Amino acid sequence: MNYRHIYHAGNFADIFKHLVFRMVLDYVQQKEKGAFVLDAFAGVGLYDLSSDQAQRTLEYEGGIAAFMQTAFSNADLGAFQDLVRKDFSLKLYAGSPVLAANMLRPQDRLIANELHPEDLIDLRVNLKTYKNASVTHQDAYEVIRANIPPKERRGIILVDPPFEKKDEFQLLVQQMAEWKKRWETGCYILWYPIKANALTQVDDLYAEAAALKINRTWVSEFMIRDRETPEGLNGCGLLIFNTPFQIPERVEALTPELTGSLGGSVRSFYL
Repeated sequence: MNYRHIYHAGNFADIFKHLVFRMVLDYVQQKEKGAFVLDAFAGVGLYDLSSDQAQRTLEYEGGIAAFMQTAFSNADLGAFQDLVRKDFSLKLYAGSPVLAANMLRPQDRLIANELHPEDLIDLRVNLKTYKNASVTHQDAYEVIRANIPPKERRGIILVDPPFEKKDEFQLLVQQMAEWKKRWETGCYILWYPIKANALTQVDDLYAEAAALKINRTWVSEFMIRDRETPEGLNGCGLLIFNTPFQIPERVEALTPELTGSLGGSVRSFYL
């Protein structure tokens, strides 16, 4: 557990993941019934962009800093700016648990899970004022199994491992069939890096996901470099089971302005 997200907080991959996550939660909340959100790899929740770690990499400059300097006409891009603006004005970047907590209605519920003991302390501090949010300290895949199906029968499971384990893709594949058995109608959002040395694993993930035949299995990739570029993070992907209606069309609609702000390209497809 050596991974520290502060070095990468607010980069292009965070923007894409959190942008789509906000859109999916917004869609789920269109019904009055309470929604359940489980963030399996929650991190600390808030990241200080003025910290030595963030300043060492400056990845946020090509992500949230560029994003917030852009005037968007697209409603989804503007809504994401509104959601993160207060924290960004304080040189903070809100991770997925804080973003979700800020969107919760009284009838909604959030479980934010973090295994790293130091990050867990910070996460509890950052979520302590949100009465509908609880923090757990478990293995991410165990906490998913323990909480699906949720009592609300409506909600989102966000799974974005740090991928510091060599077999993380295989672990994801092993879990997906279990999720289908326990809660086939749940909306699962899987985030993963796209690197030249792991393209086979990405292809295997797509093949295994397609074989499950879960409704509306959809993929969207945000690439900032050619996927064959030898070193570094070339892009990232989101694989969603039970993708809400309108989300693929809304992502397609925002893509020109998003790539105009951050560069890169987006391609999306159903499995």
